[in-house]
Amino acid sequence: MQLADPSEGDRDLPIEVLIGGDHYWRIMQDAPTISLSSSLVLLPTKFRWILTGHRTGITANNIMVNHVALGHDEYDLRRFWDLETLGITPPEETTQTVGESRILQEFYDSYCIEDGRKVVRLPKKNMCELSPNRSNAERRFRSLQKRLRQDDALRAIYEKQMINHVAKQHVELAPNTEEPTEVFYLPHHAVKRERRGKIKWRIVFDASSSKGDSPSLNDVLEMGLKLLPELYCVFVNTLWR
Repeated sequence: MQLADPSEGDRDLPIEVLIGGDHYWRIMQDAPTISLSSSLVLLPTKFRWILTGHRTGITANNIMVNHVALGHDEYDLRRFWDLETLGITPPEETTQTVGESRILQEFYDSYCIEDGRKVVRLPKKNMCELSPNRSNAERRFRSLQKRLRQDDALRAIYEKQMINHVAKQHVELAPNTEEPTEVFYLPHHAVKRERRGKIKWRIVFDASSSKGDSPSLNDVLEMGLKLLPELYCVFVNTLWR
């Protein structure tokens, strides 16, 4: 009988191909197996016969059966097998929900270029409206001013960074009057980061700020859809290359 991996005397041939479980049954032939002993079996494949089993001839008397019990939701099991085949199966097109398709279409429809800058509209949730938060933002700003008056060094850093934001048009000055349209003011504060004995300050804009039970900006915005590949899959493909 012609083997798929014939021996060459007493020398073992090197392993040249590793076949994953997702491709294993594609090479198996629909033919009966041949039992050579209590521990060795010949399996028919497209590459002719392959030999499998224990070399020592030792067999196990205990039989172990594994099973997986599933409920109505098969998401966890499907996710497990998806992780097992990362890097050895081609990436599949992700299926978008109706909501995700709407968000993506709104992104395309709102895209425009203003004064050489690319501008898109923030994806908002349906039936969720922002509440006026100017008074809350002004209260937060007065508290920040009090803190900066007590620390001249921090005030100098804060002013320099804020002027830089304004110059780059990352932010704009708030008008003195209330606008009739829906507006949300972003409170801001300083965050300290200490690393290797050095202290760095940066300005953080708080989109989670809210007043009472009113929704914040983060509450009314959609999370959007995942367009990037799985990070683990990227690492696996990089290692294989």
